[in-house]
Amino acid sequence: MFRGCSKHGVCCFRLKMGGFLHLWTRCGRTLLPVYVYLLVGFRIYCKGDGCLSFPIPMNIYFNESSASGSVIFVSSETKSQTKEWFLTSIEPRVALTCVKQTYQVVLLSEVDLDVPNPSDTCFPPQLQFMQRITCFRHFLDPIIHWVTFHVRQVNDNPPEAEKLPDIQISEGNVSVPLFLHRLFDYFKDRDCPKERLFLSISKYSSVEKDASEYFTINSTTGYLYQTKQFDYEESTIQCGIGKEGGFLNITAEDGLYKTSKSLSVAFINIDDAPPVFVNSDCSNVCFKCPLSSLSAFVHITHQGLIPTNPPAIKAIYPGSNVVYDMDVYPTKYSDNIRFENGTFVLPQSFANFSGYAEESDFTVTVIMQATGSNGQTSDKFPFSIHLNTRPISSTSQQITDQTSSGPTKDKRVIIQSTNDVIIIVLVVVVVLLLTIIIVNVVYRYRFHKTKSVSIEPVYSELQRNSIEIDHIYTIA
Repeated sequence: MFRGCSKHGVCCFRLKMGGFLHLWTRCGRTLLPVYVYLLVGFRIYCKGDGCLSFPIPMNIYFNESSASGSVIFVSSETKSQTKEWFLTSIEPRVALTCVKQTYQVVLLSEVDLDVPNPSDTCFPPQLQFMQRITCFRHFLDPIIHWVTFHVRQVNDNPPEAEKLPDIQISEGNVSVPLFLHRLFDYFKDRDCPKERLFLSISKYSSVEKDASEYFTINSTTGYLYQTKQFDYEESTIQCGIGKEGGFLNITAEDGLYKTSKSLSVAFINIDDAPPVFVNSDCSNVCFKCPLSSLSAFVHITHQGLIPTNPPAIKAIYPGSNVVYDMDVYPTKYSDNIRFENGTFVLPQSFANFSGYAEESDFTVTVIMQATGSNGQTSDKFPFSIHLNTRPISSTSQQITDQTSSGPTKDKRVIIQSTNDVIIIVLVVVVVLLLTIIIVNVVYRYRFHKTKSVSIEPVYSELQRNSIEIDHIYTIA
């Protein structure tokens, strides 16, 4: 216990070790603040001051893609068992919680810097904001910290493409490279600030419809150029991409995302090609449509439609009008052949037209040519008519075979040739066998005769020796 008094008797303090403090004074409230500061200082000394350490950094960073209610910061574990720091901003944009002796900062509202419409202009983004965090102390001034929150921009939107314009390119002597379009105007980005886009040409999904070989694009400016000339009469164009149009695939990249969009390409044909003879069922010169010649086998007494394979022909070209010219050889039969609706017709039989003057088989050749309205003339198209003059009774079957389709006739000729070869081989084999047999018989006959002749001298010699022996015995 401690005691003390001033000589004027103004005040007197008494402090007991049991934890009780008694104050006697004559001046009333004069020493009350002193008492309070002593009491707070004693509490801080015994329990420690949690406000002296700030568990939250002065700068916190988070992505603009962070959702509302997400935790954007977690502190290290503190020694305090209770929450001592509180968010005291007038317009709070984050919340401060204390979970298991750690402080967590929770985002109350999203901070999306992007624009909802790709065509909208980006305004200067609010990349940071400040929040006030306070620690309250009993009878002492609170401790206040201002924390700055920084928003990190994120590329979280792929480029978006509008409908690309259709493209038409013409054949002929085009000066390349030929500028066509600025495609950057058709690709947008919702990210703010806008991401830098790079454009390129990629292969279309269908190889037959891919037209990329005729174009190039400047990746930084987005300018599209035609860099290759083409001829519409090429089968790859007329029968592929030119027939129904091709496609060009444009890809936009922003470093993370890719977006592809296709535009159609129409190949414009210039009327600069001659007509082409094709099967009458065809509308273009693709695949098996073009024809180089035609033939038919008929009897000299045949009249009317000449059977051919295909049954009819025509000449096509991009224009509208085609004029046909026909020359017949021998020329004396020129008036007996007509070209009607793609078929060849005999107004009367060759026998009747010639007055039955033809006695042996012969051939009539028809040369066709077509001229378009552009003045271009097709190649000569020969049509051969093979005429048989033998009687109907013996040649009817032959005429039927000859008027059949070309592939069937060729097949029969091949089979007949094969049969002839087999017969020849068999004859040769038989001849060889007969030769061997004859040679063998002759050999055997000669061998037998030679053996008989050689035996006769031996027999005569034996007989002569026997006579000599008998003579010797007589003398004796």
